[in-house]
Amino acid sequence: MTHAPRQLSLPGAAPGADPDEAGLGDAALHRTTFVVLDLETTGLSPERAAILEIGAVRVRGGVVEAEFDELIDPGRPIDPRITRLTGIGDADVAGRPQIGTVLPRFLDFARGATWVAHNAPFDLGFLRANAAELGLAWPAPPVVDTLRLARDLIDRGEVGSYRLGALAAHVGAAHRPSHRALADARATVAVLHHLIERLAGHEVTTAEQLRRFRPEVDPRLRAKRALIDGVGHGPGVYLFRGPGGDPLYIGTAADLRRRLTQYFTGADPRRRITEMVLLAESVETVACAHALDAEVREARMLAALRPPYNRQRTEPGRGWHLAAAGGRPAVRRGAGDAGSIGPFRTRSAAEAARDLLFGHPGSPVAGLAGPAGEAPSFAEVAADLAEGGGARLGALVARIGALAEAGRYRRAAHERDILAELIEAVARRQQLGALAAVPQLQAARPAEGGGWELAVIRHGRLAAAGRCPRGGDAARVSRLLAESADTVTPGEGPLHGANPHELTVLHDWLLRPEVRIGPVAGVWAGRVDGAGRWRAWAARAAGAAREARESDRGAGRR
Repeated sequence: MTHAPRQLSLPGAAPGADPDEAGLGDAALHRTTFVVLDLETTGLSPERAAILEIGAVRVRGGVVEAEFDELIDPGRPIDPRITRLTGIGDADVAGRPQIGTVLPRFLDFARGATWVAHNAPFDLGFLRANAAELGLAWPAPPVVDTLRLARDLIDRGEVGSYRLGALAAHVGAAHRPSHRALADARATVAVLHHLIERLAGHEVTTAEQLRRFRPEVDPRLRAKRALIDGVGHGPGVYLFRGPGGDPLYIGTAADLRRRLTQYFTGADPRRRITEMVLLAESVETVACAHALDAEVREARMLAALRPPYNRQRTEPGRGWHLAAAGGRPAVRRGAGDAGSIGPFRTRSAAEAARDLLFGHPGSPVAGLAGPAGEAPSFAEVAADLAEGGGARLGALVARIGALAEAGRYRRAAHERDILAELIEAVARRQQLGALAAVPQLQAARPAEGGGWELAVIRHGRLAAAGRCPRGGDAARVSRLLAESADTVTPGEGPLHGANPHELTVLHDWLLRPEVRIGPVAGVWAGRVDGAGRWRAWAARAAGAAREARESDRGAGRR
């Protein structure tokens, strides 16, 4: 349906202007066709949730041209928490078309327009994932995110929050968000027009300028750009150094010059990164064979230098572990050893796992007592979880099911969340340990533009990296690479002395569907009775926990 709109004064508009066809690129704002969209979904992740509703408004020069509003049958029951939030229940979607019918209609509706959404990565992530699953060509539209624009243009003190509801109230939108897609899209239209009006003094007059707008850049930041004079294009690692040559920040890039340039244009909104660049006195770069080579070098440099501005990555792989300690198992920070359990991301997660495995002080052991009722020793549990642990973890899964059947839902949910983290920690360690045990593994990945990216991995280390150009003999180049690769002597412990961060990077790269593996010296395999058999359960449990937290927060993304 269409609406008779109110007219708005947009930058560049002229009375009686004859608009062009749909506006992309350098089209003036008053000649740009925007499709302002919103989705309602059954959850937060495109991999586990479905789209329930698509709402969109096609607007040009302040005039609403058309609207799109479709409920979608997700093909599964709707969680009651989602129904409470959106008002959309199973009866509402019964008989409605599924996403395979609705998405092509929406893509036709939005064709040739600049797309707009509040928290655009969320909505476009769902649309892109569904298009890929359906085999639909993704249009790669230009996108404007009103959430990012609002953060750039409106002081938080004015609005209190950047949620769509707060912004719609602030700008006096006629339509207020209600967790229904079309109503929220209409509210986003009002927010978009307000933000465009605010940009009038910033010489933003085209769609491309709107999409790329950033606040005025600190001139001191621009002056620092001289630090990257001479840096070329191509993959690599970069290191910012401060006064006295102290390392400040390490990163990787597929194109070093392009990535580093962004640090001096204000494109990165993080205040700590701006602070880091202003402190920097030099930038060093290391050219790499390909992206994997760069990631591995970054992992090694982070472990060696621990730069302060890599907030979450100053001690890669050094999580929290459970270790033997006289009586009750101790919680310790570090890399762990063959007799420990972990790593866990936080101390509280390690403590919760200890309570689940060994009971609270003075309480019986949770589902792990032996046939005669005796509590297992820490060494017995750690050895079992290192060698497999599938039966032990299965006993805990069964215990949680029994708690739920007995109506103890709160306790079951509490133990479910702890067990999900425990399974992930144990499975990850088993996976990484299996790769670290392999004496040599060769792998290849198709390179962009043709050819192959090659890697030789020995005991969990990248021993050599190279490329084979299009049309080259990849097998021969790979063989020569292996002959000249670094010698690696395995160390002690469950990961044979490998850097956990580097090992994780290699493991995840090898599991990419496009990577080809072989030849392999030795055996790379997981245990049938290992923790991996419970990973799907843990993923569902973690997803349920996230959705419960989101439901408790209410309109968490608004």
